[in-house]
Amino acid sequence: MTGLKILLALTLLASPLVASAGYLEDLKSRAGERALSGERKWRRLLHYRGARSEADGQGFFLAPDGRTNPGAELEADLAAFFEPVPAKGQHPQCRFPARYRWLKEKLAFDPKLLPERACPDFEAWRGAIDADAVSVVFASAFLNNPASMFGHTFLRLHHKGGNDALLDYTINFAATPDTGNALLYTLKGLNGSFKGEYSLQPFYMKTQEYGSLELRDLWDYPLNLTQRELDFLIMHGWEMGSTHFNYYFFTKNCSYQLLTLLEAAVDDLDVSGGFFWGVIPTDTVRALRGRPGLVGAPRYRPSFLSELKARRARLDAGGLKAATRLGADVSAAGIAALGERPKPEQALILESAHDYLRHRVGFYTDQSTATKNSVHALLLARGRLGIPSAPAEPVLPKPLEAGHDTARVGFSFGWTRRSTFEELTWRPGLHDLNSPDDGYIPFSHLDASIHVRFDNREKEASLERLAVVDIVSLSPWDSWVKTPSWTFATGAEQAHELGCEGNSCLYYGLGGGAGLAAEAHVLGHELFYALAIADTGFGPVLPQGWRTGAGGRAGVIFDPLPGWRLLVEGSYVDYAQRSSAKQVLRASSVFRLSRDLELKLSAERRVPAQEAGVAFYRYF
Repeated sequence: MTGLKILLALTLLASPLVASAGYLEDLKSRAGERALSGERKWRRLLHYRGARSEADGQGFFLAPDGRTNPGAELEADLAAFFEPVPAKGQHPQCRFPARYRWLKEKLAFDPKLLPERACPDFEAWRGAIDADAVSVVFASAFLNNPASMFGHTFLRLHHKGGNDALLDYTINFAATPDTGNALLYTLKGLNGSFKGEYSLQPFYMKTQEYGSLELRDLWDYPLNLTQRELDFLIMHGWEMGSTHFNYYFFTKNCSYQLLTLLEAAVDDLDVSGGFFWGVIPTDTVRALRGRPGLVGAPRYRPSFLSELKARRARLDAGGLKAATRLGADVSAAGIAALGERPKPEQALILESAHDYLRHRVGFYTDQSTATKNSVHALLLARGRLGIPSAPAEPVLPKPLEAGHDTARVGFSFGWTRRSTFEELTWRPGLHDLNSPDDGYIPFSHLDASIHVRFDNREKEASLERLAVVDIVSLSPWDSWVKTPSWTFATGAEQAHELGCEGNSCLYYGLGGGAGLAAEAHVLGHELFYALAIADTGFGPVLPQGWRTGAGGRAGVIFDPLPGWRLLVEGSYVDYAQRSSAKQVLRASSVFRLSRDLELKLSAERRVPAQEAGVAFYRYF
């Protein structure tokens, strides 16, 4: 009798296991019949591109060959969903909630045969976010950091019913660097030596990082997602914590991974595969805006520097003098001297003085006691006025979609002293000083391009110039904002100053420099600049095979009318090897015919060579 009871008990215990095993085989069979592992949504959730997943962390897969076999991963996930709740860690249903939900929708799981597990960690995470909308945020370019010189994009999750966007959360993808060296950072970023990881951060931390520390404007583009799409986005964002992606500066970067994250959430969104040479943040936003109805009107979030300049511009001469004095040396007497002015004027002076002080000392937490006391004194005086602050109201810049696309092809024809020529150029990105600045950082230049010229006299094609990287950052210097201008360039070019032309005239150069720039409004809007520069070159065309020298570079940029830019620049470099000095004078006039079409007239004298040309540029 006792044996019969034991057998009955074992039978009762085994029957759920048998039922679960049978139900699992049924689910696998139905998934195979419907070819679910080949469906686009499943491949997107696994981040497949071609025959393998781009996810590089093994924690993202439950099958040993899940990275290359989406069918095996689907069956492994189904089997894992039947597992009992572990003593430690998360249940697979909780680790991969987006996969579980999608398979549940497709196969209509029976909750009696496949119980749904409680996921307290995930639910707490999702509850803290509590989002009812999402937007893509674009941070403008930051040329002083190799990781950010093309800008940055991330997602902002709008808290349900929230009145303060700063309390929202963001989903960000970035490299996890192990070096602070700019050159080493760039090299490692190019060959995928960094791990790229998703992270969740409060929006106020991002605005502090970009708006206050790096002084970068933000553009917020709302996305029109359904509730189901938003749910999948949040669930898949949770799943991303189990893996990493090898980070590549130009291809598998923040822009690309943001698109693949959205593609996993929005069933019919397919934009990440449209970039051949690479993807940069501006292209991300343009790609999303290319889908009708997906992206709403952008909201501009000015940086601290943009607001500082806007407030300062409203001060009269006396107010500017008072704010400058207070911002440099906060004193009770200086604050008391404002008492004769109307309260709105006092408020503006105190706010501007606070701006100037914070800009001078920075936004770092470790401040001196004197600085903390000065900040407190200004804020206390401002608070005693008892009137609300007027908005800074900076001049609204053109959004990035108003600017030209990043890649460019060009055709030009021109004349030299000896011949005529045609020239083809190709530039994968981004912007140069010759072009109007709509949608880009004013007076910035970030170029990587190739120029091939055909000489009609010699009937020969030659490489005229190969810009590996060419950066110019011109920042207007004034009594408050003392930012130096600088340049760096490396690549191959023709040594026309030696009187030669053609392929035998090529050499490789490396140079850079720093200086000052100043704005004026004599005829409209002008920028004058002067830089001290150093230059080094290597190649058989040079008299000793190499040369190194120093000199200067100066010019003026003038925008007579919207869409029309004039640039005149001269430079002189003298070399230690007593080779010919490089003396260059160039002028150009660029007309913006449409958003993505430009006409350029140019002339250049590189003693003793000289040339003039007409070029047409098409952006795409």
